[in-house]
Amino acid sequence: MSNNLRESEAKAVLKSLESSYCPEPIKEARERQDQILIERFQGHPYVIADIGCGTGYHASIFAPACLLYHGFELSPHIAKIAQERWHKEGLKNAELFLGDATQAEPQESFYDLVFCLYFTPGNFREPSTDLSLYTDAYLDQNPSFTAVFSKFYRALKLGGLMFLTIYKDVPEAEEAQIDFYEHTDQHVVTPRGLRFVATAENFWSARWTQESLFSNLQVCGVPENAVTFHDLNHIAWLVEIRK
Repeated sequence: MSNNLRESEAKAVLKSLESSYCPEPIKEARERQDQILIERFQGHPYVIADIGCGTGYHASIFAPACLLYHGFELSPHIAKIAQERWHKEGLKNAELFLGDATQAEPQESFYDLVFCLYFTPGNFREPSTDLSLYTDAYLDQNPSFTAVFSKFYRALKLGGLMFLTIYKDVPEAEEAQIDFYEHTDQHVVTPRGLRFVATAENFWSARWTQESLFSNLQVCGVPENAVTFHDLNHIAWLVEIRK
């Protein structure tokens, strides 16, 4: 994917993170996700990886008590915002790794927790503007998704946990996606009824069935009995994966 396309995608992501507008189902899912994670993990000395850490919001919540907080972010501009935030908050144990998460080489058996939140798992894809690439077969075994999460599953300690926030593949989720993107100055280019929504600004976001997630996680070496789906609301799951 060219630098121009990457930058266009990054601008779209930043607008969605900073927008004062958020469809109620997405807002509700985000808030419920944070509530669950805060109740379970805030204030504990964990080693944490945050894939797609964005502007650093979750480090502000968890890093003050954790041993290490590693944020992985693709966009230099967004990464700079996160680093400035952490510096202002005095988070000396939060470190940012800039680059494509598919190229990351995390240390095996290193992390207690791995986060990939705010629907980021649905944004990984092969670098192409040809939307016909993203067939159902592709979505059921997405090479970019499996490249990232196979590495970070191996990077979990035995007994460690990974959390993914994903859209359910239901019409209500698709409508919420379209609503959100159009209200952040993007232009949806996909017809309704596909399992993903793409915009002219190069943003791309997939939805999931339990079967499609299991199909991808199997490639990552994750057994089905290690996976728990937590309902956030009618459009979203928080997926818990135990090593």
